[in-house]
Amino acid sequence: LAVSKVTDDDSKSKPTIAIVSAYNTSTSSGQLGHYVERMAKRGVIGIALANSPEFVSAAPGGDPVFGTNPLAVGIPRGSNVAPFTFDMATSAIALFGVLTAKSKGEPLPEHVAYRKDGSMTTDASEVMEGGAIATFGGHKGAGLSLVVELLAGALSGGAVLGEVESKKAAKSWGHTMIAINPNMLVDDFERKSASVIDAVRASGDSIRIPGERSAKIAAERMKKGTLPIPEKIWESIVNTAENGLPK
Repeated sequence: LAVSKVTDDDSKSKPTIAIVSAYNTSTSSGQLGHYVERMAKRGVIGIALANSPEFVSAAPGGDPVFGTNPLAVGIPRGSNVAPFTFDMATSAIALFGVLTAKSKGEPLPEHVAYRKDGSMTTDASEVMEGGAIATFGGHKGAGLSLVVELLAGALSGGAVLGEVESKKAAKSWGHTMIAINPNMLVDDFERKSASVIDAVRASGDSIRIPGERSAKIAAERMKKGTLPIPEKIWESIVNTAENGLPK
């Protein structure tokens, strides 16, 4: 809807920016990068933010208050080039990473999660049993997570932290999507954005541009028509299909 507003053919009514929010959802929205990439492929800048239940502590030893609170940005670079996409959780590790580690029986990276008592752990089971995920980058990550909580939670109409027993119990997690038509603000934005990204890439031998590796892997898998899935995760999918979600 936001994209349609800013790409309407009627230039007299076409706005520069459109914002759409959603709430009353209680499952993961999936990869936010998917949505901003779709926006960018339509020639608009896409910004997506989402809050979720209390999994993340604002500081070591604190109670979980934030979700993993991801944000994503998509930037168009022209019709023949994959858009620039940046998608990140404001937590030290995404919830999916914790769930995957638990499913595969693998340890978490160091310094990304806490036990119930506030001490660090690499055991995903301890995180899910009363522990918490850390924010990335200390107070900077906590600040970004708070920004997402305000813009995707309070602004969207979803459950408001501090006003409900828990966001998980309220089952009303928020999403805010923003679409910006760059052509209403500046000429040749796609050329300019490509110039910036190319200059960054050329600034060192080990520079990686966010989203490019994922786009390459996606293209390769689309071409092959196959998608590798870890065996334990596939077993979990099959078990869920046969027996339903755990009570």
